[in-house]
Amino acid sequence: MTEKKKAVETVPETIRAAENKFSKEQLLMSERFKDRRDIADALLDDGVLYTVKDVEQKIENYMKGKVK
Repeated sequence: MTEKKKAVETVPETIRAAENKFSKEQLLMSERFKDRRDIADALLDDGVLYTVKDVEQKIENYMKGKVK
């Protein structure tokens, strides 16, 4: 029996760049930030939407002492 290989689909750059954005409340309730909830609560503003990457970067900068 011959095995057919599936073609690897590539995601267009425009779709890849469009990340989901979440409110502060959603991020604070997420499992991903449960250990850093206090820091995220202090760094994030109410009413603003953030990507997960944005929040991780803010936390990393804060931990390194590079707060703006």
